[in-house]
Amino acid sequence: MSFRDWQRDLRRNKDSLAARDVLYDCMQALEMLQTEDSFNKFRVIWVAAIAQVRAVGHVLHKIDGEKDQKLKLIIAETYNTWKMNREENAIFWDFIENERNSVLKQYEFGFLFGPLGVITLGEEEPVELDEGLFCPILEGRYTGEDCRDILSDAIKWWNVQLNLIEEKYQRQK
Repeated sequence: MSFRDWQRDLRRNKDSLAARDVLYDCMQALEMLQTEDSFNKFRVIWVAAIAQVRAVGHVLHKIDGEKDQKLKLIIAETYNTWKMNREENAIFWDFIENERNSVLKQYEFGFLFGPLGVITLGEEEPVELDEGLFCPILEGRYTGEDCRDILSDAIKWWNVQLNLIEEKYQRQK
């Protein structure tokens, strides 16, 4: 059995979008990131997760969109909606796209990793957090948010988008 055949067999629902396979792998990468305390391993998993979270859209367009003309049109209309409503879909533009460009095109990482001193409400002295416990994004819309939380939000956003596409497609069949 070839790898591609094995990958196809992984799908629980043969009618599901191939983009869901990529999303599933991205969820696995997120799960690994949640407990990783080695910066080198965290960075490698982060690169994979960012590639995957962006690849969902590429697989949706290039693989799923080629399966059927109706599906291709629904995918194109959905993408146009994201472009027209950038604020509503900010996670795509301000995280998925931007982080992919930073990581995969420039190999720059926009988060902090390591022991961090934080000041909590009611305390005067900083408390030191262990390595990898909190990995804040350094700039942009999600500054100060843990990068894993934003990746989780991106995964949830993709899941909603794929559900909407599948629902529209089922209604038009």
